[in-house]
Amino acid sequence: MVNAISWRHPFNEAFGEGIVFRLFETAGIAYAVGFEHIKTMHELLTKGVDIYHACPDFLFPANGVWTVIFDRIDPLTQQLYGYQHVEHTGVMGGRVLFNVASIIFDHYTVSCAAAYVFSAANDCENQRKTDLTELYSALLGLDGHPRSRLFQRFDGWCAWSDTAIGGRSYVVTTKSYKSL
Repeated sequence: MVNAISWRHPFNEAFGEGIVFRLFETAGIAYAVGFEHIKTMHELLTKGVDIYHACPDFLFPANGVWTVIFDRIDPLTQQLYGYQHVEHTGVMGGRVLFNVASIIFDHYTVSCAAAYVFSAANDCENQRKTDLTELYSALLGLDGHPRSRLFQRFDGWCAWSDTAIGGRSYVVTTKSYKSL
């Protein structure tokens, strides 16, 4: 099914087969949201996602699992910045999250992906006030948090994580996963 997808602007396939990305800018900073198609359970496990702890009943879906990456990008060289913290003032952090969520939904609209997986980057320089696992869990309604208003817009999508055992991975299934 994935081979039949025709990725059109604003998505870009310049990083190679099975990988697409989309750029956006907020407050003068360029970002990339990338998606890599995962074809097998083995390939997924090599990404370090403890899928069965996060989602014990997970079955690898025929219509696709995609990893999601998000980082600052140098628009000239197309190089990522290594998941370093970016400080935003006011509502700009929320604007960045909204853009990422919108791009994920646009990707889903084209691909009908059954699931997305991603990991919260470590803050190696101790610059974040809040660890990304706290932010993502709050956004997705995990670890005792209610679902955020943003994630509530994704009707029929469900989220799991392995943060309870010290992991940093997330699994989000879509409406397409339920329809398998």
